[in-house]
Amino acid sequence: MDIDRTRKGRDQPHHHIMPDDRSATPSVSLLRGDRPLPHNTEAEVAVLGSVLLDPAVALDAAASALNFSGSFYHPAHQEIFQTLLRLANNSKGARGAIDVVTLSDALEKRQKLEDVGGRAYLTQLLNSVPTAANVEYYVDIVHQNAILRRLIRSSTETLEKCFEPHDSVRTLIDEIESEILTITGLKQGRDMVAVGDMIFGAIEHIEKLHQKDPLIMGLQTGFAGLDDIILGLRAGEMFVLAARPSIGKTALALNMAENIAMRSDGVPVGIFSLEMSTKQLVLRLLCSLARISLADIRDCALSQGRWQEIMRAGDRLRKAPIYIDDTSANLDIVELRARARRMKREHDIQVLFIDYLQLLKPVNANKNTTRENEVSQISGGIKSLAKELDIPIVVLAQLNRQAEQAGQRPKLSHLRESGAIEQDADVVALLHRERDVESSTPIDPRTGMESELVVAKHRNGRTGVASLLFIPAYTRFENRSAIPDEDVPATE
Repeated sequence: MDIDRTRKGRDQPHHHIMPDDRSATPSVSLLRGDRPLPHNTEAEVAVLGSVLLDPAVALDAAASALNFSGSFYHPAHQEIFQTLLRLANNSKGARGAIDVVTLSDALEKRQKLEDVGGRAYLTQLLNSVPTAANVEYYVDIVHQNAILRRLIRSSTETLEKCFEPHDSVRTLIDEIESEILTITGLKQGRDMVAVGDMIFGAIEHIEKLHQKDPLIMGLQTGFAGLDDIILGLRAGEMFVLAARPSIGKTALALNMAENIAMRSDGVPVGIFSLEMSTKQLVLRLLCSLARISLADIRDCALSQGRWQEIMRAGDRLRKAPIYIDDTSANLDIVELRARARRMKREHDIQVLFIDYLQLLKPVNANKNTTRENEVSQISGGIKSLAKELDIPIVVLAQLNRQAEQAGQRPKLSHLRESGAIEQDADVVALLHRERDVESSTPIDPRTGMESELVVAKHRNGRTGVASLLFIPAYTRFENRSAIPDEDVPATE
């Protein structure tokens, strides 16, 4: 649809004469030859004229939407608008300091006045509209055309890049997807809101948090001690679940996924398994939910009643919206991001589990790249993905051998290649239990063995220790009461 032909409203901008900036006017070469990019000169003139006519009303409306480079098609208009914003910032909120005289002076000091058409053109801008009442409509026209131009430029650059040699096509695809999502974000205008207008809403939010209103809490993991500390998994956050091998981090992650997906509202869950196959994961989920030992199944030691438990658990799991991608351990962060986007698009997953971080591969690594730099790239990519998809991501990670020293809980410093992980993660939870207890003492399936989940970092809240019950025969974790904050080990 031609935006110029859809313009409505009684106040139309008057005829104007553009400064001679044709040499700077952008154009793009497409398959059908040279064509000008989408623009509406009259709307641009009307925006600038409205700001000059009534800056107190028009400038905020324009600044909130036209806040990125290239918002105006004509370079002269872009220069004028940027100068108006500088005047507004320097005037300490006194919009009355913005007029043709101050604008001309500011442009002249920067030796830009003649480039934009001189004082005569600025006066013409002021007279282009009789009122600033329609400024939001003019701004919307300019904003939409700016997005179209950005899309065309991005598409043209993509075509050119596709003809160039690349070390990794996946890297190119990731760059393209990221650019498109950036452009998509430009469509969402940011309205300016006074703090005073938000106070009642903030107080209401605090009250609901205090009442643990499920509508505003994060996704509940199903483990009361953990949920009490972190208030659930929150969109855009990276939750790191770390432990030594064979302590049960995969089992705990699967139990979380099961609890979330099997809620009454059926929240879709995504799982990336780099270590185990889908078949193995499903067997684990099935046995854990049915509270059946996999060893009993292998030994054909199941009664008819136990088989009924498996069938019931299978029926419940069949209805659960859990989606597993068991791509090989050669998966790199770029491909994971692409697959996660597709999983989000096709199944609208609300949380993603990744098992586990150290098995992911960096992109374009070479022999001179340190492992710390590789992990930094991977960790940063996961955090960026959580924000991009606006979902929580639970990523499993390994602890180093120092975490196994008897008589101590694990610490943040026990994370392997821990620097970037500590920095990027919003929550770091360290799973701990005494491995020797399991090998030396028979475990009663009805009582299990004590385990702890140490929340050693929580960017937006308190830390603490959640006490869990681990039943090795079923590879299942159950709830225990929470442990006070003061029992959390100090970070190093």
